[in-house]
Formats: sequence, structure tokens, C-alpha cells
Amino acid sequence: MRRHGGDIHGFAFSARVRPEDVTDFSASINPLGAPRTVMKAIKERLRDIEHYPDPEARQLKEKLSEVHRTDRSLILCGNGCTELIYLLPCVMPFNRVLIPGPTFIEYELACKAARPECAIIYHRLDERNGFLIDPVGLIGSAARLNADAVFLCNPNNPTGRLAERRDLDEAAAIAAKRKIYLIVDESFIEFTSAASMAELVVKNPYLIVLRSMTKFYALPGLRLGWGVFPARMIKALTGRKQPWSVNALAQTAGIAALDERDFREKTIRYITKQKEFLKAGLDRLGIEYVPSDANYHLLRSRSAPRIIEGLKERNILVRDCSGFKGLDKRYIRIAVKKKKENETLLEHAARYA
Repeated sequence: MRRHGGDIHGFAFSARVRPEDVTDFSASINPLGAPRTVMKAIKERLRDIEHYPDPEARQLKEKLSEVHRTDRSLILCGNGCTELIYLLPCVMPFNRVLIPGPTFIEYELACKAARPECAIIYHRLDERNGFLIDPVGLIGSAARLNADAVFLCNPNNPTGRLAERRDLDEAAAIAAKRKIYLIVDESFIEFTSAASMAELVVKNPYLIVLRSMTKFYALPGLRLGWGVFPARMIKALTGRKQPWSVNALAQTAGIAALDERDFREKTIRYITKQKEFLKAGLDRLGIEYVPSDANYHLLRSRSAPRIIEGLKERNILVRDCSGFKGLDKRYIRIAVKKKKENETLLEHAARYA
């Protein structure tokens, strides 16, 4: 069963409360919210909903190319990063795909939806070293197992672990030599100090980089993602992509968000401070957590099921991670939110830890 965080509407409906009365730690969205300039741009362009959106998102791609120093012709925008994840195996005939675990469940589901006969090989990450990912080791395993593609989430979801850039560069180079597609999902990379691999795609025909604008710019309700693909794949991907999947307001929001030059630094400063606050509180409660480079923490506690249900009674949602490959019912993921919300989470979690 597909389970994700962020379903405040489903919870509110079943609990008979208003969505605005739910505090959602299950979805890892920027606690600062969408930039004011983005909200202003959306309001100014509301009449655009009276027309079909640009099916190619030309202005948005132009802006992405400028900001991320990436060839515009290699960029494809989607209805969130997830649309592109599902589109990819529809075009590329992957037969054997290696996926580290735990990680985002949609990689496996997308491959199986497109090609039911596709073999999924799970590379179990080691709990003892905090679920660190070794990109070079992953490609080596893929080569030995005759896999034709590897999905790598960086920073990984739900662990928050970030792979070393030099290891990623080496892995991408080896993947090209072995003719193995390396799909790097950077949906949360803007919450870190790491640089994107998007610039490398133009010189590597086996590297694909996926990005999201919904998490960092707090736009999950609009759905907006993009990716950088090898030139030979763009025509095929465009041909299979649903028309008008990126709506007019999402395109407007994306362009405005990319003009926010200082927003990343402001966000990282805020989240760094709140992560330290949360870690101190978790230490007091005796709840273990995985070192995270992202805007969320993976927690480990034998009291996790009791904590999850107890928080629900107070309309607080956290992410039950028992469904992730390699995790069990001891694991919870929590987003980093504003200080008052973080205080409330710790206060109520203390009752059940």
C-alpha cells in the first residue's frame, strides 16, 4: 500500500477536525513557508487560470537554465518530481533496477507500473553506520548484478544522509563506463550546503538528475518538479509526458521562487538552529535519531507505535516509517518545523516515549 506523509485532509476527514487544526510533521516542507514574492506573483497572475498553461513551460525552463547553469534543452518540468519518476521507466526499458533501502518507495512502484517484469534489487543500507550510502559501492553492486539502472536519493529520504560529492562524481563516471543509468533524486538538496549534479548531465549520457520545488519553496499543493536528462532521452520523454501537467500558477510560482537569492541561506540558518533544538529535546527523552543533513530526522524508539498514536490524539502527525524497506515499527520521521511547533511535538512525545 502506498503511504506518504502530508495527508492532513485524510486525517482531518477521519478525525472530524479541520485541516488547519492539524500539525503536520509527516511532510518535510520548508517551515518558513512559500516566499512572499511567490505568493504575490501567484495573486497577480490568477487570471491565467482562464487559459491553458504553456505545455513546454518555456519561461520556467529558461529561468531554471539560467539559475542552475544547465542546458535548457535538457530540462523537463513535471507535476512534481514524482511525475518524472513515473515517466522515466515508461521510456527507458529498465529490466533490472538497483535501489538502496530504505529510500523513497515510488522508485520501485514506478518501475513496476511501467514494466511489471522489471526486477527490483534492493541494496540494504546498514543501520549500524546510520544508513550511509556508498555511491561507488552501489554502482559496483549494480554492475555485478547486471542492473541497468540505479536510483539514488541524495539526501536520502527518510534517513537524511547526504553522500559525499567526490563519491557521487566517481560513481557517475563509472556508471557511464558500465552503461548503467544513475538516477539521482535531489528533491531535498537545497536544504543542504551541497551542490547539485545537474551541470554534469550534459557530459554524461547515463546520468539523470531529478529536482523538486515543492519542498524547499513550500509549494506541495501546486506540484512542481523538474529534471535534467541526457539529450537523446528528451524527445522520447516529452512524447510520453501528459500535456499541460504543469499548471499556469505552478509555472508562475517557480519563476518567482528562482529569483529568491537569499532564501536558501535564510532557510538553512533557521533549520540548522531548529534541528539542534529538536536533537537536544530528543536526547532528553532518550529517543535515538539518525544524523541528518536534510530538514527532517529519522527517529528510532521502541515506543514509536505508542508515540504515533498518542500524537494523533492531539492532531499531530508524524511519518510512520515501518513501511520502508529496511525499517520496522521502531522508526518515525519528523519534519523540522517552527520552534513553537517543535516545542509542542517534544512536549507531547514525552508522554509516550
